[in-house]
Amino acid sequence: MFSFSGMKKDAAAVRRVFQGDASAYQHIVEKYQPMVYAIALAQTGSVYLADRVVVETFEQGYERLFSLTDARKLGLLLASIAQQIADQLSLRRVPNWNKARTRDTDVPPVDLKWVQNELIEPLEEDLGSFTPQERRGILLNAFCNYSAKTIAGVLKIDRKEAQEDLSRTRENIERALLKEVVKTLKPEVDNKERLLHILAQVGGEEVAAKAARDTRTGKPKFKIVPMLLASSAVLVVCISIYFAYILFNRIQAGSAPGSDAAPAPNSSEANAPADVPPDGSKGNPANYSLQGRVVDERFITDGVAGVLVEAGGQQDETDSYGGFEIKGISRGRHDVTVRVGDTVVARGIRMHTEEHNEPVTIGLDEHIPARYRFQGRVFDRNTGRSITQFEVATCKELADMLQPYLLKYFREQTNASGLLYDRFLTLGDYTMYVRARGYAPLPVQFTIDENWTGDQVYEFPLYRAVRFMGSVYGANELSIAGVSIVPRQGTAYGVLQESVYYGHTNSMGRFDLYTLPVGLQSFLFMYQEQVARAIVELEPGKTTEVRVQFPRKGSITGDITLRRRPAKFEAFYRNVGGIVDLTKNVKYLSPGQYEVMLTPEPVVVLAGVAPEESDRWFRRQLELKVSISHKEPTWLDFNFVDGPAALQGSINAQGGASFYYVEASYDLKEGRELFYYDLGAATSFQLQNLPAGAGTVTLYGSATKVSPAEFDAARLLMKKQAKPFKLEGATPYMYLDFSL
Repeated sequence: MFSFSGMKKDAAAVRRVFQGDASAYQHIVEKYQPMVYAIALAQTGSVYLADRVVVETFEQGYERLFSLTDARKLGLLLASIAQQIADQLSLRRVPNWNKARTRDTDVPPVDLKWVQNELIEPLEEDLGSFTPQERRGILLNAFCNYSAKTIAGVLKIDRKEAQEDLSRTRENIERALLKEVVKTLKPEVDNKERLLHILAQVGGEEVAAKAARDTRTGKPKFKIVPMLLASSAVLVVCISIYFAYILFNRIQAGSAPGSDAAPAPNSSEANAPADVPPDGSKGNPANYSLQGRVVDERFITDGVAGVLVEAGGQQDETDSYGGFEIKGISRGRHDVTVRVGDTVVARGIRMHTEEHNEPVTIGLDEHIPARYRFQGRVFDRNTGRSITQFEVATCKELADMLQPYLLKYFREQTNASGLLYDRFLTLGDYTMYVRARGYAPLPVQFTIDENWTGDQVYEFPLYRAVRFMGSVYGANELSIAGVSIVPRQGTAYGVLQESVYYGHTNSMGRFDLYTLPVGLQSFLFMYQEQVARAIVELEPGKTTEVRVQFPRKGSITGDITLRRRPAKFEAFYRNVGGIVDLTKNVKYLSPGQYEVMLTPEPVVVLAGVAPEESDRWFRRQLELKVSISHKEPTWLDFNFVDGPAALQGSINAQGGASFYYVEASYDLKEGRELFYYDLGAATSFQLQNLPAGAGTVTLYGSATKVSPAEFDAARLLMKKQAKPFKLEGATPYMYLDFSL
């Protein structure tokens, strides 16, 4: 189903993405957009949700490309992601699910409302009376003109059975309607606007602009090959990959590690014979199949290969994706048993031949072969003594949201020498947390690749436990109970599901937390629709206490940090027809969060921080535009960070100046960032730790020494020279010469 040349192009595109060329992702999106759309539409039955699935699939796919070790599996990777997202959206039916995604153009390529109401919904009613196998067959035939023989190969069923299914569905479905769906949705399947939207998200506006000039997607015809022939070939590929993936089964959304694979049957279900159909008739033939998947309970995307799955007197061995298909069984529910050799690792799982079966989650133990072994040593960082009892939790490819998910899933280990052992099935990036009584959790990141031997012993030097406590107040200064304390790296969806939190405030608005990592940590405090923030540095063996307050309506609030640590403003000004000093009006709600009350209107805010002893600049400011709302707090962050860039230059003194000053102004999307340096009498300069970006450098020359406080007034009379700069790339460095 795949051409060799096509696979070579896929591999080349993946390599270019690995090398930092985001524009190469265009080839992948153009090629697989029809496939992903087909999966999405088949699963959701909604053109609106299908569009969302396509966008989210390629956005997530871009991030997960880096875990791909074989470009030949690119289609399966995207299919897996699409299926997972489609399942999630179908189950949740998100708000406004029946509305189209906001598009860059005013007119969509097709009338989505008409297609959904007049085509998709009637088609869903027709297809709903058939089994999943029959629906797959008729869709393969309609979209790809597959014969019964080809359908049998894709679905792994007998040719005779495929022919019977196809004949039966052809007789009972309005084929004209199905043809109309395929014809009408062609512009939506190969949607150029969607392609450009995805590329803008993953690679920026420049990548999208280039793609808009180069792409053929969405154009009426190709220059060399007729569009109909090309689109048919793509649809053949997409439908084939989709149904091949279905045989590996689906990763169900929301199945958490350790949950049961299927609900327990009720008494009537449990007592009914498996070969009796739901309507109670006899003679149910044993020509059905049961499909499912076995996964590692810690990482539900990791299939467990090589285990035996038994049901209805038949069995099958899981493939490399953990997928199985047990053939020759009767229609209905079956008890499923998973075993390795003579050892049963899971039993009593209830699955149905015609339902989307949730994965069977099993714990990895010594009975189950694992390809990769991990070794570590746990010890006290201060004394070097081994810690003999500790807990371990591991997360895969989720480095930005580790700790909150892992608090429930630590597993205890005991070793007299403090040695840690673990086992893994698949390649990828992992983060392992280790904690012990009286010690803080410590993360260690590692990557299992093709060269992994398992000989390296990773060290886990644990810090003494930290304590974080405090009180939370509303805008009215009253304490609030039931506030969720959430890590900043957690997701909004996880917060809503209450699966991502450290704890809650008690009836007095107090909280007291122990199981936290050491170092600089950021927190959200969430209550109903209110949000507050705090940034604290947790030290081993010490207690850190904070006071947190929610911001008021009609204010601006946000982070104020210098080098990622909480800071305070040296100056804070608003500019609406004139400069107004509001430095004394700033209120600090918590470490790293400020609040200023302002009149609801568009405004320019200029705020700066004081230098530390090691800083060469005497002033650093951010000038940002914002529109103040009277209905809710307006969030505006002032994060002053260092960067990898440097500016160097020399000064040719010709006009009598003896003292020099530099202003570096960066162009930002919603304003600018300013640095001010006092060079003294030096005729050369080197400015380091600058952020990457572009802007203007201005050199000022004065015959007399000027203090930083006098600089703004004095520079109006100074000689000056301005030059543009651009600091970017692998070595963001620039040399400039000035003459004054």
